[in-house]
Order: sequence, then C-alpha cells, then structure tokens
Amino acid sequence: MMTLKGILLSPSCKSFVDTLERRMPLVRRWHRFEFEQHFARMSKWERLFRGVYESFDEAIKNIPEGRKVGYDNDESATFLGHGGHISPCDYPVLFWLRPLLREGGRVFDFGGYLGISFYSYAKYMAYPETLTWQICDLPAVVRAGVELASHEESHGLSFTTEFAEAAGADVVIASGSLQFVPVPLAELLSTLPQKPEHLLINKTPLYEGPQFVTLNSMGPAISPYWIFNRSHFLQSLEKVGYEVVDSWQNPDLSCYIPYRPDRWVPAYTGAYLKLSGPRRKKVG
Repeated sequence: MMTLKGILLSPSCKSFVDTLERRMPLVRRWHRFEFEQHFARMSKWERLFRGVYESFDEAIKNIPEGRKVGYDNDESATFLGHGGHISPCDYPVLFWLRPLLREGGRVFDFGGYLGISFYSYAKYMAYPETLTWQICDLPAVVRAGVELASHEESHGLSFTTEFAEAAGADVVIASGSLQFVPVPLAELLSTLPQKPEHLLINKTPLYEGPQFVTLNSMGPAISPYWIFNRSHFLQSLEKVGYEVVDSWQNPDLSCYIPYRPDRWVPAYTGAYLKLSGPRRKKVG
C-alpha cells in the first residue's frame, strides 16, 4: 500500500499540483515562497532540488546565505553513515562486480564516502584476501573515513583525495557520486596514463533532455548537482574507449524540481562499461 509520502511524491500528485498552481497564481506564489523557505532551512535529511543553472559556479551563487556547500565539511562528511541494507538498484552492481574481483586486484570507489559500498557489499560477497579497495573523496570525508576504518573491519580499505590514483585500477565504481563532481567522468578518465578496465556506474541522473546543474539540499548542506543528458553522457565515455555492456534503471530514485516539470528525471540509471581499446593512454 502506498504511503502518504509516496502519494505526495508521485507523478500524478505533482501533475495535479502543477495544474492547480497554473490556474491559481496566488496559490503558486504562496507555495513557491513556502518551498524557498523550507529549502533554505537546515534539516537532518532532505532530498530536495531547486533551480536550473548552466554551471556549478552559477548554482553555488544561488545557494541561500549561511548554508554549507557540498560534502567537504564535518557535518556532511558523516551524516549518511557507512553501511546498512543495500537497495534493489544495488543488485546489478553486485552481479557485475563479483566476477571482476580478484586476488591482488584493485577497486577504485569514486565518491565512495565513508565506505558505504565497501561495508554494505561485504555482507553479500567475500572479498579476495589481497584485494585493495580505494575510496576517493573530499578531504573532510577522507578524514572521517580513515577514522572510522580504524574501528571497523576494513581489511584492504584505503582512502585518497586524488582521482589520478584511479590509473591502472581493475574497476572504478561510481555510485551516486558523479552528479556532485564538477568535472565530467570522461574528462577525468582521459587524463589517466592507464585507464581502468571496468566502470560500474549507478544511481546517476540521466534523462533525454538538455544537461544542466540544479541544487540539491541533502540536510546539513546544499550542493550543485548535475543532471546529465543520457546520450551525451554515454557517448562521452565511448569516446575515451569504453563500451556499454549493460544498463539498468534505478526506479527508487528520481529528481523532481518544483516549477520545472520539463526537467523531471523519473528514474536514475546504472551501467556497466568495459574498456574496448588499450588500457595505456597513447602518447603523442
């Protein structure tokens, strides 16, 4: 049975509210004012979106005064925790990841936070004894992750702030992180002297419309947040040598921006891509 929250967040309810507001301008103005006030307030956990912007810089200029920006602060670095039950959209990642793990191999978890995937996936698979799982994240997150790892079962886990260390990794995982990174993944991969052989991307907002940046209020802070054009995103990875092996939808994740129904992302996307050419970057 659908909960009240589920009903309020459903496409049909959102469509009804949009129609009502178009017919009643006063209601629209009041609703927008209340939403702006709510968006600007700090809360323990929110997943709200606001605005359509051309760039991260433009989006940052529109963050309400006094709010923290992004994940590079102590509050944002720890509020999500480090484990728990996986969601249905994690199962395709587990399916493709399991056979890619090998003794002496290396996973590069881009935007892996405190180790959410590392700790959660360990409940469903045994990691090879000599596997290295390296998380790349912002300095505040890395500090908190290192501290947490010292108290948890974290054999093989390490942290870095440098994407350059992805060079030569067997697998790059990016689960719910690429939308928070200013530089597109394909551009980052193109700088590596040795590209990772496998990419596992999940919980990423891809849709058929134009690419843009919105603002995401995630509780303790507000962050710029990419919404990618599906074709452009996948083609950019193909241009740097990757081919799509599989893709899937994440129907439990969506992005609704009030007053911009044309930019609605009804379901996020996951994909497994494999390097089709030489792993070494050509020189000259």
